[in-house]
Amino acid sequence: MKKVWLAVVLSTLYVIVFHLGSQIGFQGWMIFGMFLLSPLVVITLVWIILKHGVPSKYTFDERFYDDLDYKRNVAEKK
Repeated sequence: MKKVWLAVVLSTLYVIVFHLGSQIGFQGWMIFGMFLLSPLVVITLVWIILKHGVPSKYTFDERFYDDLDYKRNVAEKK
């Protein structure tokens, strides 16, 4: 799980720097280069999450959000 958190943090920092690039004085070609590299950041993030992530032990019907201890209100079937 440590690799997943590192990948999430690095990709989030990349997005923040990309969005702030025009405000902090990046050249246009730098912003465009970051834009062209952004799909690689997303693909790498997805690959790391799928490879090193931990699947949930609950189904979607049991819990809507896995990180919250909340059971879904499901109407009973007739």
